[in-house]
Amino acid sequence: MNETRESGEGPERFRQFLTGQTAERVFTWPTSHPSQPTGFCACDRGRVAAGWFYLKAAVLLAVLRWPFNGLKVWLLRRAGARIGRHVYVSADVWIDPSFPQLLTIEDGVMVGVGARIAMHEYGRGRFCAGRVVIRKGAVIGGFALIGHGVEIGEGAVVAGGAVVGRDVPAGMMAVGNPARVRPLTDHD
Repeated sequence: MNETRESGEGPERFRQFLTGQTAERVFTWPTSHPSQPTGFCACDRGRVAAGWFYLKAAVLLAVLRWPFNGLKVWLLRRAGARIGRHVYVSADVWIDPSFPQLLTIEDGVMVGVGARIAMHEYGRGRFCAGRVVIRKGAVIGGFALIGHGVEIGEGAVVAGGAVVGRDVPAGMMAVGNPARVRPLTDHD
């Protein structure tokens, strides 16, 4: 077991991050391979707590596949996400069920079919989680991927299939993989 897991310092700092006690947008901590206990995964909890997490995650992911927008928005709010008014989440969207409390979607946002929004990842020897903020009036195209810690600016557009690992400024457009940011045009 690695030293940070035994001390509990990493998981405690992560709890503070999750509850908004820190101003950071991204949390990073050195850790072992995720197949070993890290203190950041729901699977590290007791059987009942882990089972409850997996049940809630399964329900959230199942509902996100459906075409019923109102139910998706309601369930995301219940899971801890901050969702504004007049938000539309298309069918077959995947939103990271592990940390929905790190997601903010402001008013008038549209999330296209098959889009993916991640709030965490395990990298080589590290765990990262980050707040994802999608500002007012932004459009996330179908099958786009938004990485942890990314902010999509007000009125910005993420093109279909784009892979966004950095902020997209207000009024700009992200296209490609990896996404490149360019000004919006009348044709977009």
